[in-house]
Amino acid sequence: MLIVALPAYANDKIKIGGTGSGLELVRQLGNLYAKQHQNLDILVVPSLGSTGGIKALQAGALDLAISARPVKPEEKEVKSIHLCRTPVAFAVHPASTVSAIHTNDLVQLYGNASQIWPDGGRVRVLLRPNAEIDTILLRSISPAVDQSVSQAKARPGMLMAVTDQDNLKLLQTTPGAFGMTTLAMATAEQAKVRLVSFNGTKPTLQTLIQGHYPLVRDYYLVTRPPVRKPTQNIINFVRSAKAITLMKALNCAPMEQH
Repeated sequence: MLIVALPAYANDKIKIGGTGSGLELVRQLGNLYAKQHQNLDILVVPSLGSTGGIKALQAGALDLAISARPVKPEEKEVKSIHLCRTPVAFAVHPASTVSAIHTNDLVQLYGNASQIWPDGGRVRVLLRPNAEIDTILLRSISPAVDQSVSQAKARPGMLMAVTDQDNLKLLQTTPGAFGMTTLAMATAEQAKVRLVSFNGTKPTLQTLIQGHYPLVRDYYLVTRPPVRKPTQNIINFVRSAKAITLMKALNCAPMEQH
């Protein structure tokens, strides 16, 4: 469990959890808030996933959730606030020389069990659970990619990363690894991975803002009204100039208009 000591409300605690890829982002926002306030502890719990974080919020186990999707109509008594957005990138092991991937490559990488990288190493595709938002996004790229992902999931012995943290660790430690992560998570966690271009476009904040990069991850803060004043103050803070500067530095484009 990550604990950020924040001075402002004596003996008060704010507990935050949710999607693994957004945890370091909110932890660093908490650190920044800590420099200006006293007597408040923010606890960032290990990855629960977006749905798990929202359920924990509904149950009163969290004060604030970080989610990779807005709340669904059936998720009652909670409200989502659009925080920022970042590219979803295809990534390879840091020793790889691969720098670009195209849609046709994805069909081969996921659909063919014996794929070899140009340097002669074996391709180790990392899979995620079916309900994981990365899997849903990957399948949406094309019908052929969707079919190849199904083929990969049907093969025995494939690497499966349950959490975003597991996924990022495997990308960094498994020779020949290939998978997906977000630019914001890779930046915030200082991950040693190589992010590759997709269909000729690099996964950068600039290409995302310009509308050129197609794969996007939106992050939301989720609250459960009535929101306690300490929690509301944190929500207000993430719209401040200092918080916006930090999110940009972490390659997550703030939704400044909200």
